[in-house]
Amino acid sequence: MSDKRKRRENIITGLLIAGMCIVIGATAIVVVKLSKKDSTDPSLMPGMTEASTYSGESTEDPLTTSSAEPTMTPTPTSTPSPTPSPTDTPSPTPTPTPEPEKLKSLKGYSAGTVIDYDEIDRDNLSQYFTSSEIEEGGSVYERIYGQSYVDNDNISLSELRYLKMLHINFDGDYQVGEMIVNEDVVSDVLEVFEILCAEGYQIESMYLIDNFWSGDPDDSDWYSIDANNTSAFCYRSATGSGNLSKHALGRAIDINPQQNPYVTYPDGSPKYSHDNASDYVSDRSSDTPHVITTSDRAYELFTDRGWTWGGSWSSPKDYQHFQKS
Repeated sequence: MSDKRKRRENIITGLLIAGMCIVIGATAIVVVKLSKKDSTDPSLMPGMTEASTYSGESTEDPLTTSSAEPTMTPTPTSTPSPTPSPTDTPSPTPTPTPEPEKLKSLKGYSAGTVIDYDEIDRDNLSQYFTSSEIEEGGSVYERIYGQSYVDNDNISLSELRYLKMLHINFDGDYQVGEMIVNEDVVSDVLEVFEILCAEGYQIESMYLIDNFWSGDPDDSDWYSIDANNTSAFCYRSATGSGNLSKHALGRAIDINPQQNPYVTYPDGSPKYSHDNASDYVSDRSSDTPHVITTSDRAYELFTDRGWTWGGSWSSPKDYQHFQKS
């Protein structure tokens, strides 16, 4: 082989070796850079190189030392609280309306006073039906002495009793009533009127006849009847007679006299003294309000206790009148 050729081959060989060395070196550099890329110091600022972070006094191998990436603390996911179930708001307990206080008696209430329905203790009606003696000089005595009562030989004050009672008026309201009767019939009268009241039987008014006093017992009786007043005692003679009336002894009661008039038949035709009674003279139907017939409750209660009804007489017919001998 010529020297020229030999030199050429040596040059080619040298170039091949140099090229291989370059390839090997470049590969190593690439590997190192890739390795460093995964372990970059988190303190590097943009534009800094790995080499600028090392000093000559460092004992750490920059090729083998890597800084771990900072651990990111996961943001806790808040679990939403469960939506509370709606709670029923309790309805406020209503404050009960207090019931009106019930009356214990009619003391202090004058006749004609209307009392509210709710004030009446309907389970104890008997407390509203009372009897008391008439004391000389007392309030009742002052009302009647010299009028419906006069000194006489037939009836004394001690034989009479003042009654205070409850009744239902024509408007359907409870109303205070009063009456004077003989002490012998007190029990009957209180029982009858209490039952009538409990059953809703209507009586327009119930005053002593002295509330209508005109100076004469007969005229006063006329005014009381004309006002449709239910009454009992009055010391007087019987109507159309010189005999003493049962009213004079406190043994007779007239109830709703307008609807139950006193009627005579002197010539076969009815005669009566009160014009307001005209609708109740010929028509005595039991369907007419406040008309007393043999099917009327007042008739049943009084006659069951031995009283006589004036409507049963042949003439006169005193439909308002009940009496007991």
